[in-house]
Amino acid sequence: MEKSTKFLLVERACSVCGSVIRKHVGWRGGAAHHDGQGERVEIVRCGECTHLYPHPMPIPREDVAALYTDADHYFSAHDVEEKKNASAELLKTIEQRIGGPGSLLDVGCGRGELLWAARDRGWRAQGVDPSPAYLEWARTNLGVEGQLGTIEDAKFPDEHFDAVTMAGVIEHLYDPYTTLREVWRVLKPGGVFYLDAPNEDGLYTRIGNVYQRVQGRDWAVNLAPTFAPYHVQGFNRKSIQHLLHRSNFEIDSLEVFGKISPMTGKPSLRKRAEGTAGQFVNWIGNRCGAGIYMYLWTRKPKTGSRASE
Repeated sequence: MEKSTKFLLVERACSVCGSVIRKHVGWRGGAAHHDGQGERVEIVRCGECTHLYPHPMPIPREDVAALYTDADHYFSAHDVEEKKNASAELLKTIEQRIGGPGSLLDVGCGRGELLWAARDRGWRAQGVDPSPAYLEWARTNLGVEGQLGTIEDAKFPDEHFDAVTMAGVIEHLYDPYTTLREVWRVLKPGGVFYLDAPNEDGLYTRIGNVYQRVQGRDWAVNLAPTFAPYHVQGFNRKSIQHLLHRSNFEIDSLEVFGKISPMTGKPSLRKRAEGTAGQFVNWIGNRCGAGIYMYLWTRKPKTGSRASE
């Protein structure tokens, strides 16, 4: 592999279970991308917990914030009003689970839609995000303030929050276990932890990888380690549950469904046909429990074990 100028290529064991047993899935990015986006890296599957990840792990040479500098471009497929409404619905569900508004932490608060909805509903809400650009967008457009950095940087007190949310974040983390341990520490006993993540073993990705082989390509459609949206962890039902149990969370529910994002890059007739086929495959996946996204409700036990070391 050619030396990367933008990323450090670091040998890493599986971030979920620590195994170094791995199986080749395909290549992703650069010459292994239809528009040449990013840099070519290998995608592998853990031989123990079935988690998918790039090997070696491409970590930005600069601060991670250098990857997330343009909120309008990065979130171009996300309608602000829709996200504000969805955030309000999410908060309603949390309120039902804990008995009303309380103290909330949104990890990876991005443009601040959840913080906006939380303020509107009477929550004591805080957010953290490593991108100054995203926090400035939230401040300017929604009038909400997030804290710059990660949850680890913030040093919140023990057992401080009634609820923690982490929507569309865990797949971006280079060390998700350390982050989940910190979530566990700052969450009150009995507190609610909501998270969601792409399902990298959904029917869409499985058929997509078969399609690449039919085309004679050793490519994978999983993850995006070196180009937007910079997904470096490939969870499935088994691996996300393994990581949560390892972090001492109790899982209340796991649902699998969702829409695939619009295709990016240069438009073409072939890409439109592939996009239409992908939508149909995912429609089938949603009806057989193999959709593109996972939604999890978990909690910290009211009594019992401490976070694993």
